[in-house]
Amino acid sequence: MNDSRIILTLAVLCLLAGTAAVDVLAQSVIDDFDEWLSIGEYYQMVNEAGEIVMETGRVLGQGDEYLTSANELYRVVRVDTANRLAHAELVDVVDIGVVPWTELLKSAGKTLAGMVDSEPRGLIGIYHTHNAESYIPTDGTDSIYGQGGIHRVGAAFAHSLQERGVNVEHSDNLHLPHDRGAYRRSRETALELLAQNPDAIFDVHRDAAPRDAYALQVEDEWVTSVQFVVGRQNQNLGVNREFAQSMKALADQIYPGLVKGIFYGRGNYNQDLSPLALLLEAGAHTNSREAAERGISLFADVVDLYFYGPAEESSKARTEAGSKAATRGIGGLLVFVFACIAVFYVINAGGLGAALDRLRSLFRIRQR
Repeated sequence: MNDSRIILTLAVLCLLAGTAAVDVLAQSVIDDFDEWLSIGEYYQMVNEAGEIVMETGRVLGQGDEYLTSANELYRVVRVDTANRLAHAELVDVVDIGVVPWTELLKSAGKTLAGMVDSEPRGLIGIYHTHNAESYIPTDGTDSIYGQGGIHRVGAAFAHSLQERGVNVEHSDNLHLPHDRGAYRRSRETALELLAQNPDAIFDVHRDAAPRDAYALQVEDEWVTSVQFVVGRQNQNLGVNREFAQSMKALADQIYPGLVKGIFYGRGNYNQDLSPLALLLEAGAHTNSREAAERGISLFADVVDLYFYGPAEESSKARTEAGSKAATRGIGGLLVFVFACIAVFYVINAGGLGAALDRLRSLFRIRQR
């Protein structure tokens, strides 16, 4: 096979690989069943005794699961749509613990090529799939078309992390309107954030629920608790579940009750893109935005501690991460430049064989 055929074959293989990647991406986008009731209407998940396990404006379905603040795992077995009741059975009382994020990445790496990186990078990504979400007591309405109150909550989260020395990329990209297609639109934003190689990405929302569902008093201050949402239709489910449980376990140690629970619902919420992706619900539309800002600022302590350790270790880890990232970046740039020069040289010489002949001739001349 001559040089031109080799080059043509490589080009075709690259094209086929790109097409396959697009096909895989398209197949991974699953409708997220992110259905909501009208504002003021709620679903209740109740246990066998008729006690309320959780309340939400989200439409619940059979198979949905909920891990309570006491680590009781319930699974919905029957739904009464007329009365908006989801009957759930106790599956287990889960003994959760803190699994280091580096171990989670190694576990994910068994099935996800290119996801393993055991070095801290000191960067957290934040975005909002549902931009319009707002808080009635503060914003005057539950929804503002554009950047709603949830963006202010995301900014408070970002600011709190930055105060702790964490680098943050907070995206204000809009994915309107608030419908099932929002997650397909926000997927592009998630990919943009992941291209920067963050340690984790958080999609910040608010729930729709009665005020008391999220109201929490920490010392003498009212804040809102935070709820995690994990998609069940997602190849990262096992690792996402461990990540959510690890974050909750650590939060339980620092601020008991701050994480009110973990909802495992239908859909993938773009969590198929990364094992360290999590959807946060910071309070509900019935809570004040300031309370949500205070609650998620406390959660920033949990994120900082989980990824970077105590304050003295955290600063060192981020400094080393920045140095290593810079070294990797320069090394990658040099490799790219040399690769481009090599390709240009081969083309200019008239093929790979001719290029090698030139190099041999040059080497013989220098030896003389």
